[in-house]
Amino acid sequence: MTGVLLPVPRPRPLREVAPWLALAFVVWTAGVLVQRSRPVEREVELAGWQRSFRELPESEQRTFRHLREALPELERLRVEAGHWPTLETIRDEGVEPFREDELATPRVWTLRQHGVYASYVGVPVADPAAQRWLVLFIEPSTNEPAPPEDEEHHTRTDGVPVHVTVWSQPNEADAVPDEVLAFPAAQGFLQRVGR
Repeated sequence: MTGVLLPVPRPRPLREVAPWLALAFVVWTAGVLVQRSRPVEREVELAGWQRSFRELPESEQRTFRHLREALPELERLRVEAGHWPTLETIRDEGVEPFREDELATPRVWTLRQHGVYASYVGVPVADPAAQRWLVLFIEPSTNEPAPPEDEEHHTRTDGVPVHVTVWSQPNEADAVPDEVLAFPAAQGFLQRVGR
């Protein structure tokens, strides 16, 4: 076993390596294009009258979540009855936060309607630090096509689009007018959003 010489590896010609280099370049380019094609998640800026519900105390966040969860039920009752449900109907159905709940701040709820507007306003009974809540529904007066579903735009089970917003303000603010507020921000309410 003496004197065994191993062949010296010779460099591969470019034509043997070129396909592998081309494949590596194509894979790298595809990766770059995929990364650039992804939408950049930008934080949506809120309007001056909008605030996140997360800036409220935990008990008020709970009320916001219950109101958002109640919207489909209110819309269903609206379709079934042909009009916005009365507070008695809502309580009988056990819809939170309209029913009595030992964890929730006691509120007196009122239904107000005018034309295409309907609102449910909840005013705390005794706690000046609690929030007043207002849920505003706007129904179209014509057969408008339904907009894309999102936090403010719903389509009822009968196919009618409805614009829905949830608002709050401190209970220590001026009294809520006895009318439907088409733009509650004008009376000091803040629209609460889920982002």
